[in-house]
Amino acid sequence: MESLFGYKLENLSFDETKKKIIEFINEDKKAIITPINPEKIMRSFKDDKLKEILLNSNLLLPDGYGIIFASKILKIHIKERITGIDMFEALLDYANENNLSIYFLGTQDEILEKVIERIEKEYPGIEIAGYHNGFFKEENEVLEDLKDKKFDILFVAMGSPKQEYFIYDNFDKIDAKIFMGVGGSFDVFSGKFKRAPNLIRKLGLEWLYRFILEPRKRFPRVIQLFNFMILVFKERFKFGKS
Repeated sequence: MESLFGYKLENLSFDETKKKIIEFINEDKKAIITPINPEKIMRSFKDDKLKEILLNSNLLLPDGYGIIFASKILKIHIKERITGIDMFEALLDYANENNLSIYFLGTQDEILEKVIERIEKEYPGIEIAGYHNGFFKEENEVLEDLKDKKFDILFVAMGSPKQEYFIYDNFDKIDAKIFMGVGGSFDVFSGKFKRAPNLIRKLGLEWLYRFILEPRKRFPRVIQLFNFMILVFKERFKFGKS
């Protein structure tokens, strides 16, 4: 177990991480899976609730190249980057092969409908326990639907920290095993947005690719990324002095 600014990261490969999540399912254990990136870490320094969520998640996924970069600078052992979208799709494959039930919560209706259409077409083994957009005014309206059902996985795509808040606040109220915030995964899975080409991802430049496509939306995140890098080098310098 490795620690990055107080947050515990297991030194696992993608396949080992997937296996651990499957063990939670097979052992009937409830678990919160949270992809973590520089933006979430920086926000958590000022957001006590998000900090508590990250500290109490059953498994943090090293999402975002900034996490891998930090691990190299600070000599923390992390085998590889594990993105939320990649794990989302891997768990869909497993659910399809093992007839698991999933509830999809988040994004806009038109995008969510495309997600469900693709699931029904390409993953016939998945039982769709239900789905609801992420723009509800009253939490109780969707919570009642969730509480009435029992299923294996809840994917929540409402953006951070809203999705993390929802999962943490309702963890004990919902009869599911895996609770995972997946950010923009529904948007990518539906075809609304394309992922960066493989070469760009391998070079760790997916953040730059996204910034070029959506400069206004991504600018605050890029600032947070650079602030995170500054913090990483300060931490490295501190270790070097000791």
